[in-house]
Amino acid sequence: MKNFVRIFLIIICVSFSFSQIKAEEDITIIRDAEIEETLTEIVQKIFDVAGLRKKSAKVYVVHSDSINAFTIGNGYVFVTSGLMMKFKNPLNLIAVLSHETGHLAAGHIDSMVSRLQNSSSNFLMAMLAGMLGGLATGSEEALAVLLGYAMTDERLFLRFSREQELAADALGASYLEKMGYDTQAMIEVFEVFERMEIIGGAASLPTYVRTHPKSIDRISALQKRQKTNGKSKKCTPELVEKYKRITEKLKSYVGNSGLFEQIPQEDYPKAIYLHRKGKSKEAIEILKKIVARKPKDVYYKETLAQMLSESGNPSEAIKYYKQIYSPKSHVLIKVDYAQALVQEKQADSAIKILETAKYEDRFNPEIFRLLANAYGQKGRQGLSFFMLAQEQILLQNYHMAYELLKNSLQLMDKKTEASYIKKAQYFKQLLEREKIRI
Repeated sequence: MKNFVRIFLIIICVSFSFSQIKAEEDITIIRDAEIEETLTEIVQKIFDVAGLRKKSAKVYVVHSDSINAFTIGNGYVFVTSGLMMKFKNPLNLIAVLSHETGHLAAGHIDSMVSRLQNSSSNFLMAMLAGMLGGLATGSEEALAVLLGYAMTDERLFLRFSREQELAADALGASYLEKMGYDTQAMIEVFEVFERMEIIGGAASLPTYVRTHPKSIDRISALQKRQKTNGKSKKCTPELVEKYKRITEKLKSYVGNSGLFEQIPQEDYPKAIYLHRKGKSKEAIEILKKIVARKPKDVYYKETLAQMLSESGNPSEAIKYYKQIYSPKSHVLIKVDYAQALVQEKQADSAIKILETAKYEDRFNPEIFRLLANAYGQKGRQGLSFFMLAQEQILLQNYHMAYELLKNSLQLMDKKTEASYIKKAQYFKQLLEREKIRI
């Protein structure tokens, strides 16, 4: 099931389409274990042929009608719900994700960061927020999610971006070929963008003011290398079914956008849609019937468990979570399971799950909120304040985080919580040194 997480991403996107998400936009990420795991499995196969570390792949869906995808480095790839709704063939999505992998493999983000550092002192302040977010979740590297200050040499930067796009196209096409797919899938995507450019008037813009090459030029470059030997493979029936399932599920999440106002016909997305509309009892009954028919499907049970938890029945939800939980479960399953445990005052079990989950998901302040609640139930008030402080750091509420850190340091036990005290002191000193909103 889904959790919406608000993330303020100030982004200069290494973006796939010409329709970019605006810088400093308040972006909503659709968090869903099944969707993320399916997309991550796809990207991991691309990372494999690209020579990148498969385990670094992290894919998220942005709630946006725009047809877009982008990467921010460190294995993070974002696709919009609009893009997934537009392309029904998973091969088109694979083409887009191959392009974004090309940016990562070519080191384009590192080049952009270096360029930003040389052009704007504000960059350092922007990066600090990302670093704090990364440190708060125990990551060893700064989480570079805050980019976006204007370049002093705008035309040179835009040309640099176009060069990157063409390079990523070529690399993405090579990955498709290595996996046995035809580059026609990528051409089909650019044909959609070309029609959008013509309709929007972007096709007539001079080259020097464009952040991306003309789609017609990208199509031409891909056609020159295209191999029409008739041996290209198609997606497996299993992948086609998985992709259909997550796109249908996604429709129920974006139903209020005006694009998909009708009730889904298939039972699974219909249940999610009804739950979101407040008809949880009806939704739960549908899902129980689905689970009875397919008891081995993890995500049917996970969705049912979360609905039960959100509907005020965490004890029954826990029964289903116990059936599907393992240390290898998707982090969102762990978080939702822990939430039900917290609701049932089973703090020890919740803490055990969350203390590992916090290292798996850099974008989820809910993990720290739940840890704060669980530690509060245990009477460890200082540690509860420290967890709340980390939640506020991720939410960029630095003044509140600073006050919580001060309170946590006064209350934490020096003997049993020494390691947490050391971390709290570091965060406090970092905020003091940089004088960020304190």
